[in-house]
Amino acid sequence: MNDIHQPLVIGLTGGIGAGKSAVLADLVALGAAGIDADQVARQVVTPGAPAYAGVVAEFGAEILAADGQIDRGQLGRRVFADPAALARLEAIVHPAVAATIAGRVAASRAPVVVIEAIKLLEAGLSRALCDEIWVTRCTLRQQIARLQASRGMAEDEVRRRLASQMPARQMIAQADRVIDTGGTRAETGVRVVAAWAARGLPFPALNVRRGTLDDADGIRTVLNAVVREGGLTILDRTLTVAQERAFLKALPARARLTVAQIGAVVVGFQIIEPVVRYTRALDHVASLGSYVLAAVRGQGIGRAMSQATFAAARELGFSKLVINVRADNAAAQAFYTQLGFQSCGRLSRQAFVDGRYVDELIYERFLS
Repeated sequence: MNDIHQPLVIGLTGGIGAGKSAVLADLVALGAAGIDADQVARQVVTPGAPAYAGVVAEFGAEILAADGQIDRGQLGRRVFADPAALARLEAIVHPAVAATIAGRVAASRAPVVVIEAIKLLEAGLSRALCDEIWVTRCTLRQQIARLQASRGMAEDEVRRRLASQMPARQMIAQADRVIDTGGTRAETGVRVVAAWAARGLPFPALNVRRGTLDDADGIRTVLNAVVREGGLTILDRTLTVAQERAFLKALPARARLTVAQIGAVVVGFQIIEPVVRYTRALDHVASLGSYVLAAVRGQGIGRAMSQATFAAARELGFSKLVINVRADNAAAQAFYTQLGFQSCGRLSRQAFVDGRYVDELIYERFLS
């Protein structure tokens, strides 16, 4: 970004059903201004708009509805079956779309403007307007399934639409960044947050709140990412959404889940629960677990969650928190020490993970 009046402009594209709208929604939640080129294309062919007369002149009055609006369904059936006709339509519409979008970009005061366009590269919008090109991708089978579910499209219709678009491999070859949308909604969101962080873009205010069952996908996405990093936790397997929901449903009444959310994406969570349930003698003690995505560490997220967790622990009647930390995880040890935890023991060869035995350190913190 050069200055506050000249936003970073990201061109977002991908095949139909490849998750562009989901990525755009996450980017907007992070603070970007979003422009849907398809909506702009609809607007420029309304009566009196820049491309209306040219389209009617090219394709005839038979494409008009009774109220004078262009019947997009009828026009679409004509052009998608005829590549030459589609090229003529685009030659009329694309310049009007580009001019309208350029005006919106110039007027924006957002730090980032995202232009979502299925034909971003073919229309020349990428060269004219965008600083970076982001491409979404998933499998063909996923594209078909999504469009069947969301739009009721038959498979042959999906394939016909895809045939009229630039092949995914060509889009990816021109991309500055590729966002894989083939996973769950939360997994896509985490990839968007990581891309935003990698670009050094400013984050919106952190939202720390009590977690619910509806956060299962977000929580397991964070947890799985930490497990895959290795060397941070003794957990040695990733979870499905169903497994995470089952775990959350089975938590005792005195457990509390705290999540940290940036934009629409869960980026961290903490959980406290009674250290044991077989005796009342330890009712004042809770165990603590804490997880934050690598892309957003070092920004005070763990500390913000801890403040909420400590308050919740007191409300639930706990006066002491304990946590086991891998002896080779120096960053976690420093984090908990800064929060007022004290090391009070070592468990030798406590866990066998990553192909070897590791020790764990025991930390405790009194809340009163």
